[in-house]
Amino acid sequence: MTKGAHVPHSRTDTDIFTASAGYADPKRWHEEVTSLRQEAPVVEITGTGIDRLWAVLRAEELLEVERQSELFISGEGCNTAQALAMSSPGYAGAPMKTLVEMDGAEHQGHRLVVNKWFLPGSIRRLDDAITARAQEAISIMESHGGECDFAQDVALHYPLKVIMTLFGVPDEDVGLMLGLTQALMEAQEPEAGPQAQAAMLEFFTYFNDLAAQRRAKPTDDLASLIANAEIDGEPVGDLGVFGLYLVVATAGHDTTSGAVAGGLEALIDHPDELDKLRADPGLIEGATEEIIRWVSPVKHFMRTATADYTLAGAEVSAGDRLLLSYPSANRDETYFEDPLRFDVTRADADRQVAFGFGRHFCLGAHLARMEVTRFYELLVPRLAHVEATGPCVHLASPMVSGPAHQPIRYTLT
Repeated sequence: MTKGAHVPHSRTDTDIFTASAGYADPKRWHEEVTSLRQEAPVVEITGTGIDRLWAVLRAEELLEVERQSELFISGEGCNTAQALAMSSPGYAGAPMKTLVEMDGAEHQGHRLVVNKWFLPGSIRRLDDAITARAQEAISIMESHGGECDFAQDVALHYPLKVIMTLFGVPDEDVGLMLGLTQALMEAQEPEAGPQAQAAMLEFFTYFNDLAAQRRAKPTDDLASLIANAEIDGEPVGDLGVFGLYLVVATAGHDTTSGAVAGGLEALIDHPDELDKLRADPGLIEGATEEIIRWVSPVKHFMRTATADYTLAGAEVSAGDRLLLSYPSANRDETYFEDPLRFDVTRADADRQVAFGFGRHFCLGAHLARMEVTRFYELLVPRLAHVEATGPCVHLASPMVSGPAHQPIRYTLT
């Protein structure tokens, strides 16, 4: 149990954590949250419609919560939209769950279905396929003739096509998959309405058909592994299969696309850092950790306390919810040296907590790292010049956010 002299700070202006608009301006968001974090590492926020909610702002406290998965559970709402829904009087329960909403044996059983596929050794076997997709993304940049909306034209499609490669689905489905993943991410907004159910139904139809195909004619792709999975000798079932497809398709798309786009935004804003990579491409693998730290595409997950607990002086009660703020923790002055500086040679960048920790450590962390690294290994040596030609517009989302529109001019050699 962490003890400290900090006094938790109550706050009624909650937009900075729970509403979409705050995340559309990352610079302002970090300015406000840095001030809060320096007052107290755990902040009580009120007026959200979510009963007793704490924001965990520092890395050590975030890790303290994530290490204790039985004390701080995910199944009572793992994001603000779910927590708000569960707080409403007419809430009747969700029809299905994904890995991020599971706890204990249920989580372990479902995770083990796909865990080996995402281990470093397995991901290394995909290196050629990922490199080919990265080269394809840079070819798209070439086809635009020196100007493009990098977020929309390049970063949005690259990781989605990697996921489609893992599933073994054809490239002609990219438009459909893109529309579905975008609709589902929008459905995670607290303000989302009926479109959430429509997006889920479309996803279910697509993946239910895919599972039927892979049961009839299994191949060696991830779609077949999931479609024919068993837990304790019993088939996972249609909703379990769908949940696994869903978490891979959505979590592996917008998060990585945000890291790729946010990485280029950071390099444009810090041209000296881009020069370092040009001078020594061997720095790119380490720079990937700094890009992920800097961007922190996943903005939060939530946990619910199952018992009273003192966290950095904050008296958390059983039933309280904790919002784990990954972008705040990744700029924590007590955890990183000079964290407000973007530095591709940062020695402690690999301490970044963007992938979480413990039982819920991001399943696709190794895949995401490889995607970002391979893309920039191919791009940087050819990127003679790059500049922004307009403002970089960030997605307004409290769940996953990054550049949504990113007009740039560039010269490739």
